[in-house]
Amino acid sequence: MIRLDQIPNLLTISRIIAAPIWILVFYYNFYLLCILIIIYTAATDFLDGWLARKIDNTSIIGESLDPIADKIFLVTVLISYVSDNRANFILVSLIIIREIIVSSLREILSKCNKSSILKVTYLAKIKTCFQFFTILTIGFIPLFNSLAIELQFYGKILLYITTFITIFTGYKYVMNSIIEIKKF
Repeated sequence: MIRLDQIPNLLTISRIIAAPIWILVFYYNFYLLCILIIIYTAATDFLDGWLARKIDNTSIIGESLDPIADKIFLVTVLISYVSDNRANFILVSLIIIREIIVSSLREILSKCNKSSILKVTYLAKIKTCFQFFTILTIGFIPLFNSLAIELQFYGKILLYITTFITIFTGYKYVMNSIIEIKKF
């Protein structure tokens, strides 16, 4: 039987599992199901943290897995979009590089017992919202042929904005990390 205190981490793990499911669904062109998976992962990204705080059951595992789950799913979707010529390779590469750098910094700082420096900020939450909204918008392109040109245009604009916010938050994390690392 699943206990209430296990649900937040199970929701996070389900987002990790959603990545390989996404690959299969995307490969077989089940685009409506792709949209539903994006909506599910966005909803569970919000719900896992909210529920953990609501039942006063935040955990180190949850705090560690949550950003990893986001990155695994986001990178999977973005690479899929690049392979389908729906997303710009350079912008997606910049997002992926930023995510790798920030994840590496988290690992380094956690080994130095300084992981609190890279706690999720409000701006990082906005970044995640933009990332989900961007992949959702791009995901709608094959579903609405009559709006494909408009969706491609808005998807490109959103991807540029998302890339900028992603790089900016990465820059902030790097600067904060450098300040802390210099203290050693």
